[in-house]
Amino acid sequence: MANMIIGDPNIELSAPLQQLKDEHTFLRADMDRFYEIAEEIEFESGPEVLELFWDLFELVSAFNDKLSVHSKREDEGLFPLIDQHLGENDTTIETMEYEHQKAEQHLQDFLNETAAVREKMDEYHAQTITVYAVQAYATLTQHFAKEENMLFPLAEKILSVEEMDELARMFRD
Repeated sequence: MANMIIGDPNIELSAPLQQLKDEHTFLRADMDRFYEIAEEIEFESGPEVLELFWDLFELVSAFNDKLSVHSKREDEGLFPLIDQHLGENDTTIETMEYEHQKAEQHLQDFLNETAAVREKMDEYHAQTITVYAVQAYATLTQHFAKEENMLFPLAEKILSVEEMDELARMFRD
């Protein structure tokens, strides 16, 4: 990551940052569930693929809603606060926002492609569309690790008590 300042991943986090990290735990559990199904879809054939796909669709739809809430907290709360402290040539927040967009696009592609072929869904479509869920999983797995190991510790070091309080207030509202 260009210009990413590395923080201490073992640092104790303030309540709003710990909340974001805890949300990753729940999101990861959902991601792991849908990734397992995606793998089964890849290796199965016949009618079972469609059954698995519709299970995957339900999980990804629910996950997308949860991720949107989480991403909004970061995009509208945490990222702008951190960005104020970084140099004008630092691309840390730009990179984080790009990764959010990339993951959200993979999920949106999954949902849109499913809607487009819904009535004509077959094994081929199911396996092809599932790739988007796998891409979202890969993007988010790396992204969460960057946030937890670098961004959150960095935020803990550079944000003031007042900014942390503001962030906590935003998360409550």
